[in-house]
Amino acid sequence: MDISPSISTSKRGALDVLVVSNSLGKAEIALFGAHILSFIPSKDNRERLWLSSDANFQGEKPIRGGIPLCWPWFGNDNQFDDDSLPSHGFLRTQTWTLQSHSGDDKKTTLTLVPETTQFKQFNADVEVKLIVVVSDTLKVSLKTTNTSTQAVIFNGALHTYFSFEDITSAEISGITGNYKDKLDNWASKTTPVPYKIIEETDRIHLCTSSVTHIKNTTITSGIQHSGHDSIVVWNPWKETSLSMADMNNEGFNNMVCVETALTQWKELQPEESHTLEQVIS
Repeated sequence: MDISPSISTSKRGALDVLVVSNSLGKAEIALFGAHILSFIPSKDNRERLWLSSDANFQGEKPIRGGIPLCWPWFGNDNQFDDDSLPSHGFLRTQTWTLQSHSGDDKKTTLTLVPETTQFKQFNADVEVKLIVVVSDTLKVSLKTTNTSTQAVIFNGALHTYFSFEDITSAEISGITGNYKDKLDNWASKTTPVPYKIIEETDRIHLCTSSVTHIKNTTITSGIQHSGHDSIVVWNPWKETSLSMADMNNEGFNNMVCVETALTQWKELQPEESHTLEQVIS
């Protein structure tokens, strides 16, 4: 079904998907999790996002690949010391609604909203919107507004999986300073130069660089970050991949997550808003 000249609907497994296509780019967004599955700019017709061939598209669990939305916490650090709460929050397993859309032949803008922004202990009155702009770049903005009478704290991330033919030939640039290594008891380490992925990697860079690039012999992905306090880099490598049912065994060779993130607890006063944003080229 066509929603507009540049937006139609489709199915991926059991999931409803918005298909966006204009003269400068194409994207697919699952309403489950407001999860961006694909972005292909027309300038080179190359897929920027990696999606696991074993990803679950039944709405039973988060989708592996694309751009998962992490909110209102990152990882298992949920501020409530409750291990039963879902990793990375609860937005990525909700069904979202397309609230509005606009555009022309060169740019398409979509605004999506979740079913709820409250879950168990997290019961603050807030509004969340995801604004996606598809053009020759993909602009993804996660906007949080505090509509309560008290301060609210939260974390979050745009957990983007970037696609490459061979991750060992890729190099990341634009990340500086130290990082916290989750695989070594959160030890503080210096960011490597050149920055290559050659082993399992799970790092939080307390870095507010605004531009990052990932390049190899066939493709360069540019990433503009804003509203973040961290950049997260993750690749599970082979051994961990084997333990993940929705991660095809050799998929680690073709992806790396470079995430625009809040990991240090953002505080919003009443009526304040914050936008976590990533622009992919």
